Amino acid sequence: MKWYLSELLKYKNEPFEFSETLDLEQALLADFGDVILAATPMQVTGTARAENEDIIIHASVRGEIVTPSTRSAQPVHLPLDFEIDEVYIQSADHTDRYEIEDSVILVEDDVLDFKQVVMEYIFLQVPLQILAEGEAAAKMPSGEGWEVIAEDEFDAQQANQPIEKHTPMSGLADLFAQTSDDE
Repeated sequence: MKWYLSELLKYKNEPFEFSETLDLEQALLADFGDVILAATPMQVTGTARAENEDIIIHASVRGEIVTPSTRSAQPVHLPLDFEIDEVYIQSADHTDRYEIEDSVILVEDDVLDFKQVVMEYIFLQVPLQILAEGEAAAKMPSGEGWEVIAEDEFDAQQANQPIEKHTPMSGLADLFAQTSDDE
């Protein structure tokens, strides 16, 4: 899915339609192997159209990845179904044509590598917290002298504890009391 920007600019009246199945598993493992453990082939469909010497791409991506649970590192199957909307420009002067929330990319060397774009969007689909089946209801991990607690439980514990001052000199506060007791 590499296209020349100069070729895409010919699609002013009618959009360029694409539909491909991309096997990105090896590339995803190479780039994001700590977050993505496996991936099915991705079905990518969409259109590209030229507008004011820029290219606007709208694409849909469907597939599935396997990512580790953030609690136990067990594999979790995550179905993907997301949209990509991006604008590709050939001159930095064109950025003022678009809103700040639009995804605007400056194309260098006239080549648009949409396969790389799809891979980056797949990575962005991985949630910050994902749990394997049954982990949400399971007891949090613990060990000798430590345990994992929920954030709201931590906040409750902090609210019930007195506030201690931790300054570089706070350790010396009891020094004089100990020396006078020794005499």
